[in-house]
Amino acid sequence: MTPQTELDRQSVVAAQAMLAALTEFSQRAGHDMIGPLSQAGSLLALYVRRQKDQSNDDGKELLEFLQTAAARMEGLVSGVRKYMEIAGRPPNATPVDLNRSVADAIAALSSAISQSGAVISEETLPIVVADAAQMRSLFEILIGNAIRFRKPESPPRIRLSFRREGAVAVIAVEDDGIGIEPENREAVFLPFRRLNGREYPGQGLGLALARLIVGMQGGMIRAGQSPAGGTRFEFTVCSA
Repeated sequence: MTPQTELDRQSVVAAQAMLAALTEFSQRAGHDMIGPLSQAGSLLALYVRRQKDQSNDDGKELLEFLQTAAARMEGLVSGVRKYMEIAGRPPNATPVDLNRSVADAIAALSSAISQSGAVISEETLPIVVADAAQMRSLFEILIGNAIRFRKPESPPRIRLSFRREGAVAVIAVEDDGIGIEPENREAVFLPFRRLNGREYPGQGLGLALARLIVGMQGGMIRAGQSPAGGTRFEFTVCSA
């Protein structure tokens, strides 16, 4: 064995050890941190329900504030739990029909699609090598993002397409929404980074989770501008 081969072997072993350690840490930290937060949110919501009918105007205003805080805490706990669950489980790479992944994501988003009047069009997408559950979650995040950040005056129009680059499939999800300024197209993938304040609800974890999912498949994701002036997300994944 040459010195370079031995160095390569040691690098692989070190990377595997680091991944195993991070996986274990994510699983344990997720349980230990999220449990108390979830209990606190539930207790706060219970207190608000019990006290709401017994309070004066000032008390009701405070309780409404607490109710909003409890709802945000529950949403945050849910988002962090999902992030930890995906980060703590190595992907199960199998052949995945992305058309099925999109159909499942659309079914999960049926209420939001109906309320917004969203129009979704798609090309026939390829079969790729990835984790099926994570692909479904990824499309749910990207399509849900397009619905949430739509222009208020018209229903969102969302288009899915793909192209091949050698052994890699490049999948695009684009919309005609409010778009992302060029200087923020990297920052949107940071955890808890919210660029639009309270005008658009959310915990700022969706796109961070999207990047995590794509990275765990060995791909990359980026944000740009769509031809309609909205947002275009592209991610790569290995073709089957």
